[in-house]
Amino acid sequence: MIKKLILTSILIVFVFSSQIYSAPADLFGTSLIADVAEKVSPAVVSIESVQYVRTRRFQGFQDPFFDRLFEHFFDSESDSFRNNVIPKRGSGSGVIIDATGNLLTNQHVISDADEIQVTLQDGKKYKASVVGQDKESDLAVLKIESTESFPYAVLGDSDKIRVGEWVAAIGNPFGLGITVTAGVISAKGRELSIDRNRTFRNFIQTDASINPGNSGGPLLSTNGEVIGINTAIIPYGQGIGFAIPVSSAKKIIKDLLSFGTVRQTGTGISVQELNEALAEYLQIPMEGLLVTEVKENSTGMKSGISPGDVLLSADGKKLSKVSEFMEQQNKRSEGEFMLLEVRRKGKTSTVKVSVQDFTPARNVEKSEKNFLGVVVQNVSEELCEYYGIPLIEGVVITAIKSRTLAASIGLQPGDIIREINGFPTGNVQTFSKVMEKITPKGKLIFNIVRNGVSQILMLQLGL
Repeated sequence: MIKKLILTSILIVFVFSSQIYSAPADLFGTSLIADVAEKVSPAVVSIESVQYVRTRRFQGFQDPFFDRLFEHFFDSESDSFRNNVIPKRGSGSGVIIDATGNLLTNQHVISDADEIQVTLQDGKKYKASVVGQDKESDLAVLKIESTESFPYAVLGDSDKIRVGEWVAAIGNPFGLGITVTAGVISAKGRELSIDRNRTFRNFIQTDASINPGNSGGPLLSTNGEVIGINTAIIPYGQGIGFAIPVSSAKKIIKDLLSFGTVRQTGTGISVQELNEALAEYLQIPMEGLLVTEVKENSTGMKSGISPGDVLLSADGKKLSKVSEFMEQQNKRSEGEFMLLEVRRKGKTSTVKVSVQDFTPARNVEKSEKNFLGVVVQNVSEELCEYYGIPLIEGVVITAIKSRTLAASIGLQPGDIIREINGFPTGNVQTFSKVMEKITPKGKLIFNIVRNGVSQILMLQLGL
């Protein structure tokens, strides 16, 4: 009898253990990931970019000292100079987001590219042009130059994902071709500094393998929707990758498709985080964000928000960090609303606030009619602050129309055009006059300032 009980117990434990062991394979096994990969892989592309770095070397006396001394006496177009063109190649990934061939990738994948080529899963290759790019968010929208209808992926809702959920990453690691990896969401809301000037505060962290070349590819939920754009890895870490949440990207994508640049929107409300000393001084609970300023005639002021109010939540999400308020605000386009829970003098109320466009110098003199396809405005203090550019003579590119010469050659919003073919472009009026003199044939030489650095960009047109 005892032997039968022991045998039965062992059998029960064995069966129970087998069920526990087999559950993950049934729930999250190869068939589920395979279904996601099969569904979305046709919409994922490999991106190859080429930047032609032009250098000029004087060939005169074959002596460094005399070459430097007499170089300026010779015409740069003469045989004494040799133009060297060094192709600088890069690779990455992207995901098609509509049937017309618009696709989403990272800005750093195509930054300064002179040519862009995308390859689909079936091996077909196409040229692509830049519709719009945004360095701050590291996102860019490209357009495949074809009238065909393309398979595309659906953008999901990254706000609903949970830590521990299974995800798949698809991309082109190390230029090997479309590759699928799987893992879980390790964390949400991660802060990561990409370089000295850019810090992202809402990354999705995953242990799905992300390697160089995966940048711009999609991070997918188990229903095959895009919930993130794979962006970064930590070189010294293993099993740690990061993706831009797609819910934060939707407004950026919409702006890039419509304007070629990201519009600056907001409510005019400035906030700061509370600490114990400040809360004690103001005699308020240490909860929410303190309103410190409300811009004159802003939608925040019109809704009745005033300095001293405390914002407890935005659209039902509790607020404890400034970045959380900015994240909710930045998701919305002009005219959309936020519901703010506000505490004033111990009483709580809900206030509806619309989002407005704060893009600087929106109604100042601007020029749009030119074969380059750029919108330029006069350099102003507002634009200098917005783009982080010097206050110098020239015109600032504030928008670039898709599928135009400017988009194809990599001109960017924030570039200052100082001269074209030797003609100064000190303001919008002179820029327009210069453009009238130039025909889209022959050479086109730009003197531009980008990120505070002067550059010469030369193009051969009409070939």
